[in-house]
Amino acid sequence: VISVFVEDPERTVMALALWKNKPGSLLVLQGRPSSQQVNVQQLMARGEWPRVEGRIVRLEPGCDTVGQVGALAHLLDSMHRRGNLTMVTSPAHLGRTLAIARIVIGPMGWTVSGQAAVTDDNRPESSWRTWRDQIRAQVFRLTGFTGSRADSSCD
Repeated sequence: VISVFVEDPERTVMALALWKNKPGSLLVLQGRPSSQQVNVQQLMARGEWPRVEGRIVRLEPGCDTVGQVGALAHLLDSMHRRGNLTMVTSPAHLGRTLAIARIVIGPMGWTVSGQAAVTDDNRPESSWRTWRDQIRAQVFRLTGFTGSRADSSCD
């Protein structure tokens, strides 16, 4: 499974390249409906959207990284199998994303790895956000509650 946060189309370009090189893999596009729509439109305009969309899933729940990883965990759990998961996001966001996914999805039997996609978003992550979200990830594992806002209130 390859999962990408779609807010930046460059992330999706990287994820599509990985997906095309791993026949039979599932590509999970994560983001709000508006982000999903803009992402697909931009990639279609650039001629980078695949002609065949089989094995592509759009996953919209989650207002933040913990919420999105939680939604991905629910999807993966419903598949009743285990395997390799590659998370694709910007280089600055990758460490925090992996820290969350390894807490939430790793114990489910998935091997979690990451791939950085070069984007214009180079905002550095702070270590306190990673710690905060690792705690939130542990709470999610124990309770199923992410601490995220309701999906209907996502900006």
